[in-house]
Amino acid sequence: MSVPAAPTVYEVDELSELLSGEGVDTNEGEWYAIRTDPWPCPACGEVFDWVTACHHVVVTDNRDDLIDHAVRCAQVGRNPKIVRYEDGLPTITLWQWRALGRPVHGIKR
Repeated sequence: MSVPAAPTVYEVDELSELLSGEGVDTNEGEWYAIRTDPWPCPACGEVFDWVTACHHVVVTDNRDDLIDHAVRCAQVGRNPKIVRYEDGLPTITLWQWRALGRPVHGIKR
């Protein structure tokens, strides 16, 4: 049995730098994200209406890829809805998120 590694902690600007030039153009094709009730970032308290990874909305081009994440959101009371993403916040694809170690916003000491 394998236990998933803990998420990687990033500062928001640090993740933005890593993703620069590799961002997805959500105006091209159909992209989906999980909209939720307003939810505060556990590290800084900034409130988002989307499932985010270090203040970047997690998006994918296949709605079904988000089902497991939406289920987890429902379990903690976030009232998730998988919808077409048409907002202007910074994004990270689900695949980038996984490749970077499932980044979360945290305060580095």
